[in-house]
Amino acid sequence: MQMSCIFPPCLQKRASHIHLCFAYNCNKQPVKDAHELGINAVRFSTSSNLLATGGTDRVIKLWGIEGTQILAASYDKSALFWRLEDSVTLTGHSRKVTAARFKYSQRQVVTGSADRTVKIWDLQRAACIQTIEVLSFCSDVVCSEYLIISSHYDRKIRFWDSRAGTCTQEVPLQGRVTSLDLCPNHRQLLSCSRDDILQLVDLRKSNDRVAFRAEGFKCGSDSTKAIFSPDGSFLAAGSADGAVYIWNVSTGNLEKRLPDMHRASISAVAWSLSGEYVVSVDKSRRAVLWSDI
Repeated sequence: MQMSCIFPPCLQKRASHIHLCFAYNCNKQPVKDAHELGINAVRFSTSSNLLATGGTDRVIKLWGIEGTQILAASYDKSALFWRLEDSVTLTGHSRKVTAARFKYSQRQVVTGSADRTVKIWDLQRAACIQTIEVLSFCSDVVCSEYLIISSHYDRKIRFWDSRAGTCTQEVPLQGRVTSLDLCPNHRQLLSCSRDDILQLVDLRKSNDRVAFRAEGFKCGSDSTKAIFSPDGSFLAAGSADGAVYIWNVSTGNLEKRLPDMHRASISAVAWSLSGEYVVSVDKSRRAVLWSDI
């Protein structure tokens, strides 16, 4: 499988997080030095035939073709939204943008920043329509139509009513929170934190939490990403030891450990919607394609 990289040169921005609405067409070369410097983020599209990677070399790359749009957070205090025919820059944060997500309708974008704010943007006007003061460095955001959930360096997850801009709940954790992910049915929230624990929060009863640990697993940075599998049955995260760890949600047990392909701490993992592939990326610029997980 040959990985072919195609992206216009104008899309060279420093990206710390990517959220995609397109796909990936990978070839079967399972290991690749995909960037000139470390890779921070990786995402499949919904149709699983296009992949995007973002690195500290200030480049976002699309692997394969058939993309329509991409959203990325940038260390230059902006978020960037591209379609194949044009691009939009969302400026207004005073420090680096650490998270960017489409809202449910995909006509709006939510960003989180080191400036301790979450902003909601109208893509038609490329304008900020709401700013929420979130009290701490924001490491990640996820959202549904009216709910925004943000994670923070002060070891808390905060729930926001986006209509009123008010905090409805705080969930304390034991470590600095590095990432969030929603399960496909939006009933469970996954967090990863620097205490080397993944936590699953039941959004219907948010006091119900399950912790996932494994011998050898270590959250390697303040931006390490953990994710659900497409069917919500498994959790995956990369570790400082260069291995990918996969847990079974039902049993709470470690299902698999995928070692020996990375030479540095893994920054992020992405799972194709088909369930066929997992891609992991690391700080030493390597991307690894795993199949038959």
